[in-house]
Amino acid sequence: MTKQDASTVANLPLPPVTIESVTQELHKAFNLFNDAFFEGTLPVTAITIQSSGHRRLSMGWCSMKPVWGTKDASQQMYEINLSAEFLADDFFEVMDTLLHEMVHLYHMVNDIQDTSRKGTYHNKKFRDKCLSIGFEYANPRPDKQHGYSFVRIGQQLKDRIGAMDINAETFVIARRGFNYLRAVEDGATPEEAIAETTYTGTSSTSNSIKWSCPTCDMSVRSYKKEVNIICGECNEKFVKS
Repeated sequence: MTKQDASTVANLPLPPVTIESVTQELHKAFNLFNDAFFEGTLPVTAITIQSSGHRRLSMGWCSMKPVWGTKDASQQMYEINLSAEFLADDFFEVMDTLLHEMVHLYHMVNDIQDTSRKGTYHNKKFRDKCLSIGFEYANPRPDKQHGYSFVRIGQQLKDRIGAMDINAETFVIARRGFNYLRAVEDGATPEEAIAETTYTGTSSTSNSIKWSCPTCDMSVRSYKKEVNIICGECNEKFVKS
């Protein structure tokens, strides 16, 4: 191949990302995480992409029982779902969600109860497994309603995942939410609807307020006009942005 040929190939447009390619990459990540963090003990699992629907704030979930299987029940599979609206938010957020649900799967197949209150409250067993993998908690105290659910990937774990053979550029598509669809139905072009909404369906003119850490730019949204949030990474107070 000549330099001119190589230049032509390099300038060709990349093939579009498909749901199939996203699903394949999620399966690859599952297998890599299974070997790296669970000693390869997790069973073959159905990984799906569905709308969060009524679970508006849920980025993913794991079925409590094997909900997939053959007609003769010779093969049974749990399901891990990644919410379609959040797939393009951030690569490490998607990996965080997948690994979070794999912790639940690990506990279920080993008959260890890591939640209560119908799966809402995450207990110390969930916390301890997450910490052993490399997750972190911004607040060491459990949330009154969700317990130790609000865990996040620590920097060392992020670096480890970043070095794995997972194509982060695959996670660039997501299902747009209700506000986008409503804008299109009201006559907006897709481009105009995108400008008005985010992938998660939150209107840019909503009543929520964005607050960010002035040092690392980590951000959250709140409907309160005043909040007092300290960044666990930088120990800086969040400011309105």
